[in-house]
Amino acid sequence: MNWDWRYLGVLWRLEEGCTLQEAAERSGVSRQAVWKYVQRSLEFRQAVNLAREAGKAERMFRLWLRHPFRGKRPPTGKGHGGKPRFSYGRR
Repeated sequence: MNWDWRYLGVLWRLEEGCTLQEAAERSGVSRQAVWKYVQRSLEFRQAVNLAREAGKAERMFRLWLRHPFRGKRPPTGKGHGGKPRFSYGRR
């Protein structure tokens, strides 16, 4: 477990809830370099899986924050241009 400090930064950011690409960019490593290192090292692959599992709840929350229908009803597509209709019982 004698990894470069940049790869440790990737693990820390994955635990914080970043995606692999975001973690790699913020650590100064390319996404492809991280994936090559994951494929080469079994220990690092296991560490990445554990870090992603630890940050899963935060990552899902960030995804929910970016969702376009957060706080709204999704469009039904029934003749009103795909926009949500808010009738609330009125016709």
